[in-house]
Amino acid sequence: MESTAPPIEPSWIRRAIVATIVVGVAWRLLRYLCQFPIWGDEAMLLLNILERDYLGLTEHLRFAQVAPLLFLWLEKTALVLLGTAEWSVHLFPMLAGLLALGLFFRACRKSLAPTAAAFAVCVLAVSYYPVRHACEVKPYAFDLLYAVVFLALALEHLRTDDIDDNRWLIVLCAVTPIAVFSSYPSVFVGGSVSLVLLPTMISAAWTRRAWYAAFNLALLGSFLIHYTMIGRGHVDAEEAVRTREFLHNYWKDAFPPEQFIQWPVWLIKVFTGNMLAYPIGAKNGGSTVTFLLVLLGTYSLWRQGKSMLLALCWLPFGLNLVAAIVHKYPFGDSARITLHLAPFICVLTGYGLAAIVEAITDSAWQARVHLAIHVALLAYGSVSIACDLVVPYKTEHDRDVRLLARHIGSSVVSGEPIVLLHERDEDLLAEFLWNLRAERLEPRFQSAHINSQSRSYWLVQCGNHEPAPFVAPPGWRITSSEVRHVPPENAKMPPMYCRWAQVVRY
Repeated sequence: MESTAPPIEPSWIRRAIVATIVVGVAWRLLRYLCQFPIWGDEAMLLLNILERDYLGLTEHLRFAQVAPLLFLWLEKTALVLLGTAEWSVHLFPMLAGLLALGLFFRACRKSLAPTAAAFAVCVLAVSYYPVRHACEVKPYAFDLLYAVVFLALALEHLRTDDIDDNRWLIVLCAVTPIAVFSSYPSVFVGGSVSLVLLPTMISAAWTRRAWYAAFNLALLGSFLIHYTMIGRGHVDAEEAVRTREFLHNYWKDAFPPEQFIQWPVWLIKVFTGNMLAYPIGAKNGGSTVTFLLVLLGTYSLWRQGKSMLLALCWLPFGLNLVAAIVHKYPFGDSARITLHLAPFICVLTGYGLAAIVEAITDSAWQARVHLAIHVALLAYGSVSIACDLVVPYKTEHDRDVRLLARHIGSSVVSGEPIVLLHERDEDLLAEFLWNLRAERLEPRFQSAHINSQSRSYWLVQCGNHEPAPFVAPPGWRITSSEVRHVPPENAKMPPMYCRWAQVVRY
């Protein structure tokens, strides 16, 4: 029995698609303009970038930090030219996030089936993690960007009918070193592109084979140069073992179990967990719906005979898993470390949603379901924007640490020294130390000597318990003292108490 309800005009679906993409762009821009406070991991990286020159960023980084060189240089450039404000240090990741969405839209529109392409782009546009990491001082936005770049160039090459047209291979050769020096996991995507293009080289002309070989040399050479000269240099010899143990324990759920019999359960947990949180999801099975859509999209591509696209979507997972097996790069557990897989997850999800819509035989109901999915994505993106406007910070801890540093900064008169009653900066929360530096304060540690010309200075001490009242040294007196409590970042961490006081000479 056919539906008697009036049919939905295709223009409404197009409007919903456009609106969803616009909301995705607006979400990125508004989150950027909200200037979310710097959190711990960002601060540890920023302190390294702030205190070093460009050459120094090729050496061992403190706080067990590792990041690709070009990303570090971009952030150094932002600090030098634009200062320490959140809008400054978040600028290049935000541009990378916007460019990734734009390139993904173009690649999907030109190379995928229209319905699947629209769903894929809309899912990426309003997914939380691509938006969040487009406004953070971490290289994850560049992981996404270069995964999209490799995907787009591979699809363009596969669409080329002219056997003498090698321009996309040439562009791949040019882009690859930049990608590898900007994103560690880009090698997984670049390697996948190489494997996908390999069968096409059997009957290709020698010129095309030469450019394909050049692409592979660029990929391998860039990886080896960056790893041996830069990546390994970021791990000090004395800290190498400790750092590896820490990272392995931190990402223990992202490495395969030692016993192979446990692998099926682990893989199911990974694929239904945070790695597939597009547009939403969570650990412990929270992304099961997306996983089922990915499986349905995989089946749909296989039924349509699109083996090249199917391989291009799944090989990055395979190469990433191989790296996890040898404990070189985590797999799953967190969406941020697997953001390079986002475009492929969205493509497979798009084909899964398209398969559901196209399976509906009644045209009126097909249009309603099609529109309803886009409206749901649009609504999710709109609500997410509202949430970020109401709560413009990742955690209350990040907000309060920034407020604390600003409060101390407003109390200090220009030129007054600030003495931290700690031996070294590793004894303090990195985000607190960064916010002090962002306030243009230059804190010293307790071993520093106060200039004899100083008439006053400030003492600051932070810890997991409320610090005892300060005792002024001979010849000095304490004129004011205040204590601030900062909530912990998460349930596994203790709170922070911070006392500061002004010390004035008699």
